[in-house]
Amino acid sequence: AASGGYSASVLAELMRTGSEVWSLGPSLAFTLFDGGARTAATGSARAAYDQQAALYRAAVLTAFQQVEDALSGLRILGVQEKIQAQAVRDAAAARQIALNQYRAGTVAYTSVVTAETQELAARQTDLTVRENRLIASVQLIEALGGGWNGKTPDKN
Repeated sequence: AASGGYSASVLAELMRTGSEVWSLGPSLAFTLFDGGARTAATGSARAAYDQQAALYRAAVLTAFQQVEDALSGLRILGVQEKIQAQAVRDAAAARQIALNQYRAGTVAYTSVVTAETQELAARQTDLTVRENRLIASVQLIEALGGGWNGKTPDKN
């Protein structure tokens, strides 16, 4: 009776193992012979990955270009600002000379007005260059990933 119990458990184990092997067969066959669906899905996933990688590279290159453009613009506007500041100083000196000449009686007052007009034009151009430089600074901040909402902070 004791050996019958042992034999029964061995036989049950063999039957269970055999059924597992036989059930593995069809699932393995379906996996191996799926008509290329897995290969197609893998190819599709790779193509989608390649497309997303290309879009990412393009976005990164665009971001680098925007940063480079903003830095270049700031550099050029910085040079222009220095030149324009000198032009304002020269125009102010010319106005002062014209005013001194008028006070000395050597020129008409129209010379003073002309010099003042030239000084004001130089100052206006200087302000335009400064404005453009500030705009370029904001563009650089945006290109570097910063935001700009234009709202003033609360004073509370």
